[in-house]
Amino acid sequence: MIHETINRVEVQTPKGDGFIWLVTEYGTETSKVFTVIQDNGEIWEWQPKDIIVKQNITFQRFKNGEA
Repeated sequence: MIHETINRVEVQTPKGDGFIWLVTEYGTETSKVFTVIQDNGEIWEWQPKDIIVKQNITFQRFKNGEA
């Protein structure tokens, strides 16, 4: 199953900042794969352990649980 995100979800990756474009679910035996368009234009696929969602106060996503 492939899901294209509707809202832009900005993330930090080992290759720098970017946003999630697609989420691919291969089934119960494999972790989800996040396809990220990096700020430099490159497209990389990451495991959940490799990315961190960036703060976004509009969606009440605060750094370190701050309110």
